[in-house]
Amino acid sequence: MSSRESNTGSGKNEAKVGGDGSTGKGSGTSCSGAGMMAAPGQAGECISREAFESNPKAYFADLHAKEKGSPKPKK
Repeated sequence: MSSRESNTGSGKNEAKVGGDGSTGKGSGTSCSGAGMMAAPGQAGECISREAFESNPKAYFADLHAKEKGSPKPKK
């Protein structure tokens, strides 16, 4: 259970609603498909959550390299 969810005792996890009415579900980008997420720093682009979570450092290094137009850093 995430820090944004609470267990009501009914066996269901319910998202807490923020002061602005949001449920903390993300940026609003719709990435349909299991295991997909909105790419950080990329407007509307969807990426594999598993790949990102396994190596976020490489994702951001690649993102910054693309922004600068420089070659990919070696692993």
